[in-house]
Amino acid sequence: MIKPSYLYIVVVLLISSCNVDQLDVEGLKLSENTGLYAFPIGETTYELMELLEDADSMLAIDTDENGMISFSFEESDTIELAQESTEQGIDLDVFLRQSVDFPTSSFSIPLFETFESGSFLLENPNLKFTITNELRMPLAIGLAIYGTKIDENGDTLRRDLTIYDSFFDLNDSLRSILHPSLTDTAAISTFLTLDKITSDFDQFLGWTPENIYMDMSMVANPDLTEGDTLLFIFPPDTLPDREFNAGAQIFTNMSLELPMSLHLDNLSVPVNLDSITVDVDVATLDSLQLRVVTYNMLPFGALLNLQFLDSNSNILYSLEEDFHVLANPTLNSITFKIKEPEININQVWLSGEGIDALNDTQNIKIIMTLNTTDGAPTIYTPLLEEYTLEVKISGKVRLSYEL
Repeated sequence: MIKPSYLYIVVVLLISSCNVDQLDVEGLKLSENTGLYAFPIGETTYELMELLEDADSMLAIDTDENGMISFSFEESDTIELAQESTEQGIDLDVFLRQSVDFPTSSFSIPLFETFESGSFLLENPNLKFTITNELRMPLAIGLAIYGTKIDENGDTLRRDLTIYDSFFDLNDSLRSILHPSLTDTAAISTFLTLDKITSDFDQFLGWTPENIYMDMSMVANPDLTEGDTLLFIFPPDTLPDREFNAGAQIFTNMSLELPMSLHLDNLSVPVNLDSITVDVDVATLDSLQLRVVTYNMLPFGALLNLQFLDSNSNILYSLEEDFHVLANPTLNSITFKIKEPEININQVWLSGEGIDALNDTQNIKIIMTLNTTDGAPTIYTPLLEEYTLEVKISGKVRLSYEL
């Protein structure tokens, strides 16, 4: 049973002609001064696991025995060799070194689409392949993986995964796979792993690709030189060492595992605060000060920026500067548990442009730029299901009216 974690964001605007420095959203108290007027702009509660599931419905989300969150994805396929080779004009009955291309497979990571900028490194991401082979001849595979994403201009960017030579055991960037002998009746499996030891998989994912594509090909008779044909001339009592059993299939299984032990580097994550109500005549306002109080039980610090959006999500106003709202809480170095939240208070004045934008504001977009603790070598922090964040945003307003 996964315990819920919460991201709790409250926005309240207080219109007052007196000191409201001690304002807290809960238990809001007003004096008897008739000049005081308070009302909420909006209030929203986010459950962390629901946010993750909403952001990425393709990846399964789970936790281990220590409460660390992880993402995973699995896909299987069956390759009909006779059909694939025939469609590509290849005769596997002729023992040549020849290649059969498998269909390109792909999957998306919608979670990465929510990141506006910055990057992160995962401590131990891995992509595992299980290839179960029924074909009774030497085989190898060729593998190419690349990712794409859309930038802020709408252009498609591409990055190739670099697979190190240590992953391959044959020339021409090929990896041999096991095959049954002529006397075997059962298929035989080969297990392969791409991680940050055999590739730059951690850097590749840190680029935050939104879609990942895999091109795999099978090379029959990789032990032969290109263009050579194997002619069998055997004594009467000997058998050949390979054959094309036409009904043979290859079964592939790919599993992606992303344990959330990570290092964040200016990762920009937006959170929308919906159902905004601004019931005030901005012409009566001399000034407005936002007061942001955070109770941080997340294992990283952050800068925060606010954007006021209209009904079409157009930006009406943005704060000129980010402000520091999340201080890194003290972590237990062994369990990474947080004993108590780190409390941080900021007060930011809105410009006249910001006050005017309130009239048409339908949504407030909160952009958090997150960073984990720096260090050498890189310090990785596990993301536990119990981590929480509570943010309270209130306003202190001066009015242009006479009491």
